[in-house]
Amino acid sequence: MRILTINPNTNISFNKALEKTAEKYALSTTTVKVISPDSGPQSIEGSYDEALSVTATVKTFLEHQTDYDGFIIACYSDHLSTYAIREITEKPVIGIAKASVMVACTLGDRFSIVTTNDRWKPLLREAVEKYGVRSRCASVRTTGMSVAALKEESEEVVREKIEREALAAIEKDGAEVICLGCAGMTGFDKELEKKTGVPVLDGFVCALKLIELYHQYGITHSKRRRYSAPLGKKLKGFSEIFLSAYKK
Repeated sequence: MRILTINPNTNISFNKALEKTAEKYALSTTTVKVISPDSGPQSIEGSYDEALSVTATVKTFLEHQTDYDGFIIACYSDHLSTYAIREITEKPVIGIAKASVMVACTLGDRFSIVTTNDRWKPLLREAVEKYGVRSRCASVRTTGMSVAALKEESEEVVREKIEREALAAIEKDGAEVICLGCAGMTGFDKELEKKTGVPVLDGFVCALKLIELYHQYGITHSKRRRYSAPLGKKLKGFSEIFLSAYKK
């Protein structure tokens, strides 16, 4: 199968890291491409950044939808584009945050998310509430780094900061599973598992394996009600490609 991963920010250094992870974990019959929109914020660190990235992410999907069998939205948030794209395709689509949280619930009683800066605490608490697993979330902990710093700092410094918060989540908050709360944290999972002694989940890997499962099992999201096709209407100020997604 062919999977397109859309990184909603425009930092292509993240894309290279995600492709490296995909090479390690994808099935031999799976090819994974990682791209970013042509426009948008360099990193997503709050609702404003996310809002700016949504339309460009949907446009990127529309431009490539016929070439792939499944799609991953590689932003560790409850990114609106995931829901929008599900309305306009019958192919499987999933975001990395929901993928890791749902997998975490199968591996332990409670999980914690270790993410970048404090702005994400309320946003990710809202996300797990929406996913219906708030009682399973022990905590959302932050490293104090910006998203960009994940690539600007040395790997050793980044790993130490994630490890510090992961251990605190386990020892103080009662977490039994750790979710890495940013696409830029890809590749740190297995070494952190050795350090912490609990499962550490890379959201991108979780999403990748779920998309492969959906494809092999022949299932996708329901098109009844929530993800039914949007009703056709006139658009002002948008390119023709967006009109193509409307139900005729």
